[in-house]
Amino acid sequence: MNEVKEKVITSARVEAKALHALLSGALTHAHKGDDLPRLNGVYISREEGRIVARATDRYRLIVGSIESEGEGESTPIRLSYDDAKALISTLSKEKRGKVELTLAGDLVSIVVGGSTLTYTAHADEFPPHAHLFPNEEMKAKVIEFPYVSMNPSFFADYAKIIGKKGHVIVRQYQADRAYEITLKGDLQDVEWKALLMPMRVRD
Repeated sequence: MNEVKEKVITSARVEAKALHALLSGALTHAHKGDDLPRLNGVYISREEGRIVARATDRYRLIVGSIESEGEGESTPIRLSYDDAKALISTLSKEKRGKVELTLAGDLVSIVVGGSTLTYTAHADEFPPHAHLFPNEEMKAKVIEFPYVSMNPSFFADYAKIIGKKGHVIVRQYQADRAYEITLKGDLQDVEWKALLMPMRVRD
């Protein structure tokens, strides 16, 4: 007899402006093509009372979170790149007040501007990543190099997230490991942590 899984429904109220900033920032790090469906889009969940968004295109990774009102937790589910982009477009027209966000199994729905929008979500597993972020022992041993090479288009995406008055802090704690990226600026109440792979340079 097949076991039927109970659908977990998690609803939360969040600031429309903060959700727009969260999804917009995360989408800059998502893989755009359908050749890697697991990476195509933004993973959304509710953890420890916060709405969390994750995305990666293999070369960089970002995790952001915002405060939310409500009860219940949920595991990450993937909103496709196109659906995330459509939701961001809708939120851009409704940046005042709060919206109701519901994560229900394979569905993401949002009540915004008096309308309910529903998107199909995908139960893919976001790649393991917690071990990639530096721990306290690594942070005690900062490595200094004469220069590093970064893709400038990636930094252009950071500018989209933090605004013109923000700044980006880059740190590396182990050779040949991803750089820890700290984003400071007009983050619209979003807490970010990010990683960026360096480019190989040929002399």
